[in-house]
Amino acid sequence: MSDTAVLKREPRPEKVAKVDELREKMNRAHGVFFTDNLGLTVAEMTDLRRQFYEAGVEFVVVKNTFTRMVAKEKGYDSIIGKLVGPTAIAFGYEDGATPARVIDKFTKTNEKLVLKGGIFDGKVVAEKDLKSIKDMPTREQALSHLLATIYSPVQSFYNVINAVLRDFVSVIDQIAEKKKQ
Repeated sequence: MSDTAVLKREPRPEKVAKVDELREKMNRAHGVFFTDNLGLTVAEMTDLRRQFYEAGVEFVVVKNTFTRMVAKEKGYDSIIGKLVGPTAIAFGYEDGATPARVIDKFTKTNEKLVLKGGIFDGKVVAEKDLKSIKDMPTREQALSHLLATIYSPVQSFYNVINAVLRDFVSVIDQIAEKKKQ
């Protein structure tokens, strides 16, 4: 065997399982945000995890090597360079903007948490895009807005028809009152 020959061994099954689990989470999530939590105390980290939990967001610490593998595989090459140092990932499954809202709220009181970047609906986003993402309406709010927009002309038409009938009845009542006199 030559000195340049590289020995390749099979990855350990538990590592393969971790990468598969991360891949599945990234496939399922609408919003994936990478944070640097260096300098957070245990109490601060516990508070952050609680806020994520209450918002329905999964927040995990994953090895950067695994994250880089999945990101490269999915074509998110621009995020790979930011995956250095301690990285925690927030996954938003129902509403992709929820992790951004929680991160923004937490960073208002604690500047130690730093957003490295993220993936929102299949596109890599930078930390500067956090504000526009967090201001997006939730799915329920968007559906409510849509229904209100659709319902508004129907309601207006109903009010016009109802006013005509109401005015007609009022005129008939006035005529009946005059004839009684």
